[in-house]
Amino acid sequence: MNQPPESTCIDCEHCFPDSEGPTSMGICLLDPDFEPYLEEIMELDYKKCQGLIRKKRFDFNREACPDFSPAETVELEEFDELPDGFESTDQKEKGKNFDLRQVDFKTLPVEPYLQDMYSSSRSRRENGVNSIGALTPLGNEKAREELIRFLKDLGPPQTVEQSRFKAEILNYFRGLENNQDLLNILLSDLENTVSNNSTRQWITAILDFLGRAPVELIKDRLQSMVDRKVFSQRLKKRVVDIIDPVPWDYD
Repeated sequence: MNQPPESTCIDCEHCFPDSEGPTSMGICLLDPDFEPYLEEIMELDYKKCQGLIRKKRFDFNREACPDFSPAETVELEEFDELPDGFESTDQKEKGKNFDLRQVDFKTLPVEPYLQDMYSSSRSRRENGVNSIGALTPLGNEKAREELIRFLKDLGPPQTVEQSRFKAEILNYFRGLENNQDLLNILLSDLENTVSNNSTRQWITAILDFLGRAPVELIKDRLQSMVDRKVFSQRLKKRVVDIIDPVPWDYD
């Protein structure tokens, strides 16, 4: 399709963000190299193709290519997934086409998803977490607060499934490594989770996250755990590396 004059990649339906958080870079879903990872990418799971994304990503505002296809708009009354209370910015325009990119995700209500997030049904619970989790890196403070509270309520995991679930939740907090409430939860879990094959994924996720956090926010508690011999030798080495990282040797 021939693109309209002055159109950019961000206006194209094939353009997708290169990461979970705020970004000005994107990838093209028409690129055949991404085909094996499309399902994960659409769920904001980039773990399997991070290297490919770094190689292929581009500025959202670059000039559109010949494969440009305008991003689809939807009818307000046909968009069934909008939470209760959502309104267009101009009520006079209600019922007309609007662009979802104009939705203020920072203030989008999260209450419609809370019941699912605390449901006893596994599928509903995961859907609720995914919905609120998707709003967290978009700057929605209420979503972030609720997801942090939910993570805390789960407590230390005991099974592989519980470890996987908590590790997936933690992925939504990328870019929030300086949030002290979240760090306190992770430090408590690190101290109180029994290290075994069932909990390894969660402990690894915690250590990876703490490794990106400001050292001054976590050093004292980690050092206290080391001094009290909380960790095995293997975990102790990883924790010590976080407290006092070895500098790069460029020689």
